[in-house]
Amino acid sequence: WQGHARLSSGQAAPLFALKDPDGKVFELSAMKDQPMVVVYFFDVDSRPSQEGLLHLDQLAKTYKNSDLVVWGVTRSGKTKVESFLAQTQVGFPVLIDSGGVSDAYAARLVLPTICIVGPDLKLLDYFQGGGKTTESMLVALAERQLQRRNTEVAKAISDQVARQNPGNVQAKTIKGYAELKEGDLKAAEKTFFNLSRDKGEGEILGKEGLSNVYAQKGEPARAMQMAQEVESRDSQRAYAQVVQGDLLYSQNQTEEAERAYRKAVANKGGPPAHKAVAYNQLGRIYALRGNYTQSRQMYDQAVALDPYYVEATSNKGLTYEHQGEWDKALESYRRAQSINKDDPFAPTLAAQARKMMLLEKDPERRRQFEQQIQVFAGNYEKAARIDQASPGDSWTSGPMVLTLIEPVESGGLSKRDGFGRALTLQVADQLSVSGRVQVVDPLVVERVMREVGLKKQDLADLAVQHRLALAMGASLIGKGTLFHLTEGTLLQLKLEDITDPSKTKNIERSLASAATLKKDLHWLNRELLLTIMTQHPLQGFVVDVTGNQVLMNLGADQGVVTGALFDVVEEKPPVNYKGKTFTPEPAVMATLEVVRVEPDFAYAHIKDQRRPIQRDDKLRESIQSISETSGKLW
Repeated sequence: WQGHARLSSGQAAPLFALKDPDGKVFELSAMKDQPMVVVYFFDVDSRPSQEGLLHLDQLAKTYKNSDLVVWGVTRSGKTKVESFLAQTQVGFPVLIDSGGVSDAYAARLVLPTICIVGPDLKLLDYFQGGGKTTESMLVALAERQLQRRNTEVAKAISDQVARQNPGNVQAKTIKGYAELKEGDLKAAEKTFFNLSRDKGEGEILGKEGLSNVYAQKGEPARAMQMAQEVESRDSQRAYAQVVQGDLLYSQNQTEEAERAYRKAVANKGGPPAHKAVAYNQLGRIYALRGNYTQSRQMYDQAVALDPYYVEATSNKGLTYEHQGEWDKALESYRRAQSINKDDPFAPTLAAQARKMMLLEKDPERRRQFEQQIQVFAGNYEKAARIDQASPGDSWTSGPMVLTLIEPVESGGLSKRDGFGRALTLQVADQLSVSGRVQVVDPLVVERVMREVGLKKQDLADLAVQHRLALAMGASLIGKGTLFHLTEGTLLQLKLEDITDPSKTKNIERSLASAATLKKDLHWLNRELLLTIMTQHPLQGFVVDVTGNQVLMNLGADQGVVTGALFDVVEEKPPVNYKGKTFTPEPAVMATLEVVRVEPDFAYAHIKDQRRPIQRDDKLRESIQSISETSGKLW
């Protein structure tokens, strides 16, 4: 045993394969894609060594969606383990070490020994002993759960520690930052304010947290004052410098901001995750200068300190994108997905990287892609429009095509690089999946711009926007701005109809918290879809009626989807009253529900009718049911 030294953070966790009492084998190597595994060495005859394990078991049972994976490991015999499981009803597997696994982890003499294993099966934290050590383990686990965005579990652990030891200011601090990540500024402010009333470390931690709260509340002067007060009391607090750097950058004092970030990475105080933010911001600055090698070094430093830092991991992928190294970009995005499966942008960026790799490897697909680019570029040069197939009448709808222009980013320094790009790809993917609108691939837009010599700043010209959209056959343009503020990101998006400016729709949304970003993006896609359906309802004709089934002259190419509702409408003649002419709304004679869709036509069933439906009756997408129908598209 003496040959096995105590393990340390950062080294590879020793691999093992052990069986539970039923003979089921658990291999640590099989958990390489699991973001976190807690390996808990204990003795079933020692209640003190079980204490932490029972705490973790209760947490996992309370928060079933927490993805908290714990393996108990004991050198006790099978009979004793079975008795322990029967008494405690522990939900975690308890594995029997009949070999040298405990030795490999230096976990034979001191129990419990607790190892928190992170991405790539690297050891993140290592604890030995009960009592205060168990408390330290729980605090470390709460910090790791906070890094993983499992804020509910982080708060629960912090509250548990604080109840048992009201003097544990680290636990209370973690709770405050969990509330911040959730966007609950009121709760976070209360937590940090109560901390700031303590003397000593609690006061400094509380005020450091308050500086972040005030920044996110949009009170920069108050945030700066509080951060500077923390710095005057403890010059080694990294996050106080990060807050100052973010505030300075948002005030266009970029050199001063960079100095603050550099000071933060040199400081020794605070959790490593706080210093990781400073490294990420430095990486963003290098990337903006086009120094991608130096930028990646900063991101690597950030991830070394916080292995769950999904933004830094994703940002590294963007640096490879800029250099055309799509395979390495994809590797970074996949890693981002593995450490945070709920991240809304990493899957989108990964899909784009895969698409680029396929283009590079498939000559025929690349030829077709390049041919399309040349056609669109030629149309732009000639100021010509690609006309979609004409329906042959003024009533029937043609395909609805939308061009999305990447939002202009301004203001502060976002933690995430390529925010506008990822948002554009996300919106394009979701709208395309709906089938209701055709979205020009953002990659095509980028390549056409490059082909005709357009830069992003050129798109500030409205005439250029319209010319570009028309060249690609689009009648709708989605464009806007992202204002990165210390309190979050403000999205202002405009959906414009090139042929009818009166149908322009302005959409605004505050993306205040990373925790709500997925929900915000869902709302944005739904809002865009509802706008398109409301302002551009599909129109067509009845081709044939057979019993309860109606054949329509619209199909998937025009945006018809299964479940969509259409009204059979009968137009009324204009009415003249006291010298004024009014055009009444068409009368609804029947309502149809689409049950089958082909490219150029669709079948619908009659839901209700006021008169028999006839060939050549006019159809219009039901405005009253648009909200219901759009819900089916998601």
